Amino acid sequence: MTMPKASAFAGKFAEEARDRLKVLTTALLRLEESPGDADATAEVLRQGHNLKGSSRMLGFLDVSEVAHLLEELFVRAKHDESLLGAPGFDAAFSAVDALAARVEQLANGVMEPADMSAVCERLSRLAGVGPQGPQARVAADRRHVAAPAVSSDAPSPPPGVPQSLRVPVERLNGLTHLAAELVIHTLQTSQRHAELRRLNGVVGRLRDRMREARLAPPAQAAAAGREIAECAEALEHVSRRLRQFLGAFSDDCVRLNLITEEFRQTVIELTMLPLSTVFDAFPRAVRDLARDFDKEVELTITGGETELDKRIIEHISDPLIHLLRNAIDHGIEAPAERIRRGKSSAGHVTIAAEQQGNRIVVTMRDDGQGIDPDAIRAAAVGRGMGSSADLARWTDAELVELIFHPGFSTRTSTTDVSGRGVGMEIVKDVVVRLGGAVRVHSERERGTAILLDLPLSLALLRVVLVEAAGELFALPTAAVRRLLHVRSDELADRLQRGAGIELGDEIVPLASLSVLLNGFRPEGPARQPVLVAASGDRSVGLIVEAVHEEQELVFEELREPLRAQRTFSGAAILGNGDIVPILDVGALADLAAEGCAPTAAQPVVGVERRTGRVLVVEDSLVAGELQKSILLAAGYDAEIAHDGAEALEMLAEGAWSLVVADVDMPRMDGFELTARLRAEPRFRALPVIIVTARESAEDRRRGFEAGADAYVLKREFDQLQLLDTVQRLILRAAGAHV
Repeated sequence: MTMPKASAFAGKFAEEARDRLKVLTTALLRLEESPGDADATAEVLRQGHNLKGSSRMLGFLDVSEVAHLLEELFVRAKHDESLLGAPGFDAAFSAVDALAARVEQLANGVMEPADMSAVCERLSRLAGVGPQGPQARVAADRRHVAAPAVSSDAPSPPPGVPQSLRVPVERLNGLTHLAAELVIHTLQTSQRHAELRRLNGVVGRLRDRMREARLAPPAQAAAAGREIAECAEALEHVSRRLRQFLGAFSDDCVRLNLITEEFRQTVIELTMLPLSTVFDAFPRAVRDLARDFDKEVELTITGGETELDKRIIEHISDPLIHLLRNAIDHGIEAPAERIRRGKSSAGHVTIAAEQQGNRIVVTMRDDGQGIDPDAIRAAAVGRGMGSSADLARWTDAELVELIFHPGFSTRTSTTDVSGRGVGMEIVKDVVVRLGGAVRVHSERERGTAILLDLPLSLALLRVVLVEAAGELFALPTAAVRRLLHVRSDELADRLQRGAGIELGDEIVPLASLSVLLNGFRPEGPARQPVLVAASGDRSVGLIVEAVHEEQELVFEELREPLRAQRTFSGAAILGNGDIVPILDVGALADLAAEGCAPTAAQPVVGVERRTGRVLVVEDSLVAGELQKSILLAAGYDAEIAHDGAEALEMLAEGAWSLVVADVDMPRMDGFELTARLRAEPRFRALPVIIVTARESAEDRRRGFEAGADAYVLKREFDQLQLLDTVQRLILRAAGAHV
């Protein structure tokens, strides 16, 4: 009988070990705070012993040796409490770090034992024992293997290593129940379809009978009249049955929509994790940071059970750790200073999470010295960010926003965490990219609170559908601040003068969404909608042609080549199957600020619409539709072919101005398509742009040898560059025919 390899159980062992190490860390923190705590000591021994046993059984002897010595240290400490002074706890926490790093290696398929000799020697020296047993010899034989680096970030698994996610059984049971209901309603739908086909057949036969009766000769008029009467009676019966059918089908649709919504929500919840996944590491981090900075810090965490999209949790771990470091390093005062100010010697840091509708708000609050606006003003002047006179007019809230400026700090010396502000731009950038916002509230000598406002899920996005350049676009609802209706003549005047929209004391840049998307601004109604949207501290007033309904859509990430473009953050599919781009508000605000909106030298009304008919050849549905949207917004007529063979058929049916083609497609690739076009006299002068992920010189040579006029790499794709190239090639081709 062949025994299964230990690697087959490494993933399961890693899941269990992670939980045990979390419990072990919590017990160590309790024991360090309350020496002699019998329950905490018992927990350390229990977790260490279980970890030792399971790792030894699977042959992970490096893990087993460390767990064994950790257990031995605490067994001996029950009789000699002096073993658990600062050196003892430092050694224990180092051992936990080494075990955690090794567990992540095992989870990622690294079976080669790690060198744990330094950790083992430190524990052995404290416990007064030497490494014992075969596991020690294995560790000694493997000293050429580098010790794992301790990191707060779990490494990404290599290709081929499956990832797993723990899911509560009740959620899986609910999903199974919903799947069964979907099967039942699918069968019912099939039956409804069969009934509808039967009724359609009956109607067709009755129609034929009535047509024949009407065409009957006069001698058969009486019989024809009876036939028509019978058909009319039968049609009335069919009509009643259809009304019943429609009522039942309407009920089916309602029930199916409810099941589908519940099914979708349940599937989304499968990817949700409690914030404790991140928060559990904070007590240990606070303990270590407080020791590093010679401060006393107490930590309170609430709302750890609040669930959030797994992808968001993975991204906010580092920003939260950075905020925690800043709070302890720069916010919390030294014990003597706190006492001098009438505070307790220990500072307090509170982390709280709560759900507010479809948003999650995470607040980190400290009772330290707060942010000094005067210090920020002086640092800003020193960095040339403004004159003393200008910055003197800024409010405290405006000055505090400067902490998010890249590289900004009020400190003159640097450390690992040199002050609230260093790296804060990274915190804000991460949160904004997740569709969230960062807010800061601070009072001098009373403390600082930083709020991270995050979406509940990245899978679903609440959007407002807007119309620009004759196309639909989605604007995240969370970004919308105001909806205004302004007279068209006033908008034109403001755009001509480069003026914005006044919102209280704030002037928001104003721009036409059609123009920002490189289209044209059509004549609008007497009063046009203006959506004021914000992303972080950037706002823009977007003039649109119409504002449609608000919907909750499934967010889809962009694929190459559209990932590099600026104005769209993703895409979504509407109920009718149309693909709608999701606007990136931050990018639009930047474009408006850069002066992409028309000025007096570039009038709004009467902008010439670009003309031309472009064929996009792309087998990816989303990429093709979004490229088509870019071209339509710029004023071109555009259609999609899904491979080279279909493109040849469409090109033969009418006049075209240009072709944009991918390379890797079924049936006929982009290289072959280009060569076929150049071989036919009527297409020889038709401009062709190849957009591909193939970057080698050989592929580029093949593209130009086939006859391509331009070769664009997907990783360098930029919609402005594409539109410029399209316009240039179309004008060149038109000039050649003059």
